[in-house]
Amino acid sequence: MGRRLIRRLLLGLALLIPGLALAHPHAWIDLRVGLVFDDNGQLERMQQAWLIDPTYSHMLLEEMTRDLEGDIGIEEALDRVAERMLENLAAYDYFTELHHDDAEIAVPRAENARLSLEDRRLYLRFDLPLAEHDLEDANGFTYRVFDPTYWIEVLHDADDVVHIENRQGCEVQIEEARPDPQLMRYAATLERQDRSPVDNLGRYFAETATLQCRNRSD
Repeated sequence: MGRRLIRRLLLGLALLIPGLALAHPHAWIDLRVGLVFDDNGQLERMQQAWLIDPTYSHMLLEEMTRDLEGDIGIEEALDRVAERMLENLAAYDYFTELHHDDAEIAVPRAENARLSLEDRRLYLRFDLPLAEHDLEDANGFTYRVFDPTYWIEVLHDADDVVHIENRQGCEVQIEEARPDPQLMRYAATLERQDRSPVDNLGRYFAETATLQCRNRSD
C-alpha cells in the first residue's frame, strides 16, 4: 500500500497521445483485471481497465478537445480517443506481457475500447481475446502490465481484486516487484528525452500476476 501512496517514480503517459509535451512527465495507472472463462472452462478473455491519474487525465482531455473538429458530444469524443489510444498502444503490446508454463505467448489485438470520465480520472477499458491460445489448463498463466520505458508506473488497484468469471476454484496471486535499489536510482535520473540503455526497464518494476486453478474434478 505504501508504494502506491508514495508513487516511487511518477512517470509520463505520452505514448498514448503523440506530441504531448511535458517538461517533467509523470503519470500512473491503477490497473484492474478480469479473467473470463468460457462454458468449457477455457480462459477466453483478459479484461483490462486502466484508471489514469487525475493530472494526466486533465491533460489528455485538453489535448483531446484541441484535436476534435466541429460540434461533437463528449461520448463520441471519448470513443474516438479510446480507439486512438489502442492504436498507439498496439505497437507496445498494450504494455502487456503474457506467459503460460514459462513460455511467452503472443499478445492478441485488443478489442472493445471504451473510455469514460469518473471522478476527474479517465478510465480506459479494453479486452484481449485469448481463445486462440487454447488455455484450457490455465494453471501457469501469468501476466505483467508495464510501460517498457518506465515513464508510467502501473500497479494493480489496491482497492480492487482481480476478478475471475465463469470458473470456480481459481485465484490470482500478485507478486510485487523488488528492483535493485541502484536501478531505482538510475530510473529516477532519466529525463523524458533520454533513451535508457537498459532494455525493457519497466519490466524490473512490474508486478507479476499468476493464475492458479484447482482441477475441475476436485
